[in-house]
Amino acid sequence: MTKKNVHRENLSIVQEFVDMVNKDNLMELEYEASDFKVKIVKTIKPSISTPQETDVNMLDTKESKDVSKSLKKVEQFTNKHPGAVNSPMVGTAYSAPEPGKDPFVKLNSQISKGDTLLIIEAMKVMNTISAPKSGKIVFIGFEDSQPVEFDQLLVVIE
Repeated sequence: MTKKNVHRENLSIVQEFVDMVNKDNLMELEYEASDFKVKIVKTIKPSISTPQETDVNMLDTKESKDVSKSLKKVEQFTNKHPGAVNSPMVGTAYSAPEPGKDPFVKLNSQISKGDTLLIIEAMKVMNTISAPKSGKIVFIGFEDSQPVEFDQLLVVIE
């Protein structure tokens, strides 16, 4: 088998493993053959709107060189982003006023300053989190009924 075909086959195997990790909601998967080793570790970034981040590390022992490949989101948002809305408290985030209702905001929706983005329940008190500015929702960093931490990135408005 030519080197190019081996490379194509290895990439195909890696893609199958990444698909398995995502489909079966695994956190880690490791595979080793005589000349090929793959370890896939999923790093959770809470999000409704963007794919999960998965790191893939391959080691081809025949050539004894490390190859590191990452399948990452096109754009990475942090809680330091100028349009970031971070959690002011620890609690449980809710995207809608009650179960079964439409969420307050959706990805790519236009919002105005003061619009409700979500509700955070803390110590049996429902706290409304409002938009600090008008713009478009480009990232949602929580899922409905998910626990959130202080200063966790919730939403990005641009």
